[in-house]
Amino acid sequence: MSVNALRVSDLRDLLQGPAFAAWWAELGRVEATLREARAKRDDLQAQLELMQARAEGAEESAAETLSRAGEVEDGASGMSAESQELENRALELVGRFEEQRFRVSELWYRLGGAERVLEERREALAAAGGEATAPRAAEGKRRAAEAARLVKEADRAARDLREAYQREAPRKDRLWEQVERSWARSVEIALLVAEGRWQTRRVKLAAERLFQEAKDRRARAKRLKADLAAALREHDGAARMRSMLLAEARQRFGCMAGTSFLYWRRRDDERSALAVALADDGEAYNVEVEALGMYLVDRQRGVAFLEPAREGRVVTDEEGDRRFEEWFLGPRAGRVVSRPD
Repeated sequence: MSVNALRVSDLRDLLQGPAFAAWWAELGRVEATLREARAKRDDLQAQLELMQARAEGAEESAAETLSRAGEVEDGASGMSAESQELENRALELVGRFEEQRFRVSELWYRLGGAERVLEERREALAAAGGEATAPRAAEGKRRAAEAARLVKEADRAARDLREAYQREAPRKDRLWEQVERSWARSVEIALLVAEGRWQTRRVKLAAERLFQEAKDRRARAKRLKADLAAALREHDGAARMRSMLLAEARQRFGCMAGTSFLYWRRRDDERSALAVALADDGEAYNVEVEALGMYLVDRQRGVAFLEPAREGRVVTDEEGDRRFEEWFLGPRAGRVVSRPD
């Protein structure tokens, strides 16, 4: 079916007729459904993208948290090994300390015995010195000399034991200091290990919560995806219904249906056409467009330049070009320049 050629008055009568009014009402209902479906689709799409992003973020955080738990656990294991090594070292030092303590104790007892022997021999030497002046002086001198020799031996033995004791006793004390340092460090590390393992459990629990959160968000995203698919079907259905209504308009009203306008050829002027707006639009065109408004367009520029359709003589090309310049260059740009009837 070809596009009808109408005058402005004919088009006005058609738009005011009951058939077009019924079609227009149906288009309005479809447009409303389409707008709602589009808004729902866009909202669900935004929710889905946000939920997917949040799920991915939760999974990344969970993985990072779990990795951190592994690092903490590795650190705790390393410190635990160090603590065990210190414990073993301390036990070894305790064994060496006990050996040294026994050695020092033995030296102490031997030194005490040597000092008693030295004291006794000194007493014997003093007694032998008195006998040397007695009538049997020769025997007394011999005994005194023997006593002096024994005192010298006892003094040497006591001196050697005293030096050994003085050398070994500090070693015992140093060994014990090393034992105490090892035990102290072992206790410190053991406390840090216990804290580290507790932190590991806490971090693992946090990772589990994050993984569960990611799982919940994935499930939510899955539901949103199903809702979005339903919204897309609803939107596509409304879009098909709109396309069907526009196709029906061509059959019923002899027009050509565009996306935003219906077009009829203008009678007595093959260079222009009549356009009827399907929706309000105050920004996209050179004039503020109103739904069901009738506009005059030429075949070259189309809706790039609209002017209200009025009854009257046909505008020449020269006049149309002049009015086009007035629109963009004149002092009242943005206002429709009325065409003389």
